[in-house]
Amino acid sequence: MTTAQAYFVTVALINLVLAFSGTRVSDPEGKQQSVRYFVIAFFINFISWFLYAFDINVPLKMLSVILSAAFVWGMVVFSFKRCELALPIAPLLAVFLTNSFFLGYFTYRGELTSALHVSAIFVPLAFTIVGYLFIKIKENRNPSDVVLSYACFFMAIIVVSRSLLLELAPEMFSRTIVSSQVIWPAFSVISGVFAMLSFTEEAQLKLKKETNTDPLTMLANRRCMDITLSNEWARARRHDRSLALVMLDIDCFKEYNDKYGHQAGDKCLQEVAAVIEGSAQRAEDMAARYGGEEFLLVFPDTDAVTAQRLATEVCTAVMALNIAHEKSPLNVVTISAGIAVSDKNNHQGVDQLLRSADMALFKAKQNGRNQALLAASA
Repeated sequence: MTTAQAYFVTVALINLVLAFSGTRVSDPEGKQQSVRYFVIAFFINFISWFLYAFDINVPLKMLSVILSAAFVWGMVVFSFKRCELALPIAPLLAVFLTNSFFLGYFTYRGELTSALHVSAIFVPLAFTIVGYLFIKIKENRNPSDVVLSYACFFMAIIVVSRSLLLELAPEMFSRTIVSSQVIWPAFSVISGVFAMLSFTEEAQLKLKKETNTDPLTMLANRRCMDITLSNEWARARRHDRSLALVMLDIDCFKEYNDKYGHQAGDKCLQEVAAVIEGSAQRAEDMAARYGGEEFLLVFPDTDAVTAQRLATEVCTAVMALNIAHEKSPLNVVTISAGIAVSDKNNHQGVDQLLRSADMALFKAKQNGRNQALLAASA
């Protein structure tokens, strides 16, 4: 076996391994089927490279270059599916057939320079689409998606550069042929590995979200709340900043459940939770389900006046939902809030803050409900 044959076999086997590795990856639940296109694309690329390991005739060379185009546009198909987009079948098919025709035609005529220039048009186009989809369009983008995108952009630049180099500096092109041989196998490894890692990272993020999220209200759960609250308290203490807690409780919720049933009660919790979540507008703010019909808002770097204003706005917004509640004094669902603030003039521990907010909430209930009360006022 010659050095060239060994090279082609090695690259082919790399693609075969990546194709088989893809069979061990599953699409996220509820998402479009995309893995199969990844596997098919890399298996096609395996065949394309493997054919060149032998002394093949012109028809097989034409088949090999057409299969290489199929790999490139197969990755585009995979990207559309992975990014949950409708596949533009007609345009993609037209571009692929055009790409394949010119590659096959110039390979048949032995005009390899022209075939290289054809690739310099279609390969960058395809990889730019892939990179754009993963870095701009894909929801829940993760670091592996970013690496895959930049690998595609880099490969697009390399292919164009090699084509220009062939025209502008043929001698330099010839001198760098050997060193350039590492580019395609490196791209296969990077794109294949990070495309698969993207699925793993997405699954990990989903698991983390499920672990930290209340399944009914989709707010942070008690576990996540405890961790976040502890971290924010430590940060506030370290930087001598304020930390405001707003504890909220749906008024007469037991009576609501008894009157309208638990399904209606769950729907009520979800609607109220959506309002509460809407008040946590900054990245550092947190809305959590404290337990039952109780919720907690954490507002870092927020003073008492601002916290009371935000809590009052939540009370007003919940009442504006106009959810019927015959057992409520106002005949609609309302919510009460207790506010506690730790600042440089009144440092309180986490447990003390929670107790203060709870006491303020209790006082708000005693005072007639549907109101927000500061712990100091309580």
